[in-house]
Amino acid sequence: MRTAAVCALLCAATLPGPSAAAYAPQAPLTAGYAPRAPRTAGHAPQAPPAVSVTVAVTDGRDDAEAGKRLDYRITVHNLGPTDVHRARIEQEMPATTTSAAAPGATVEGRGVGRQKAVWRSDLPAHDIQVFTASAVLGDRADLTGSAAPGTLRAAATVCVYVGESFAPTACSGDLDDLPETHAEAEDGDGWVWWAAAAAAAALFGPGVVRAVRRRRAAQPR
Repeated sequence: MRTAAVCALLCAATLPGPSAAAYAPQAPLTAGYAPRAPRTAGHAPQAPPAVSVTVAVTDGRDDAEAGKRLDYRITVHNLGPTDVHRARIEQEMPATTTSAAAPGATVEGRGVGRQKAVWRSDLPAHDIQVFTASAVLGDRADLTGSAAPGTLRAAATVCVYVGESFAPTACSGDLDDLPETHAEAEDGDGWVWWAAAAAAAALFGPGVVRAVRRRRAAQPR
């Protein structure tokens, strides 16, 4: 009896056990169901198309002067086949700007110095967007950055940024010759010198003439 039991145990040990796959849960087969094929390198997601945007800015003139207003027109063109959402358009005003305005934009900075207008706008595919801004220029006394003798330049730049990138996608600029104020100051100094000389001549001239006459009268004939 013991020998029969041992043989039964040995035979059971040598028989192949049930496959683990047989007990694995199986997904129910339904109409139209097909197991998902593993993702391969050939099915990698494609990169979005590159953004193609241009920008141009002009105030319609080549020169300016202190106290005058410059009216800028900014044209942004999305050349690509996809929409660009929430693009950032930034215009740096000339360094001598005393006040600036830009409809639909936020104007940053106050007083004479770096003032900037910032727009946020969607750029539909193949569409053109136009923005406007204005700047009133003040005097500039230093000679740094002269473009030509007796002149300075009022420079405005516009750049377009896509997403939250700090690198611009496109930029453009506008330059206007701005006469210096030093030339007028030098002319004014010259007039002051001549006025002082004339006043001195009027004050001391009669005394000099009398002294010369007395000296001539005192000489023996």
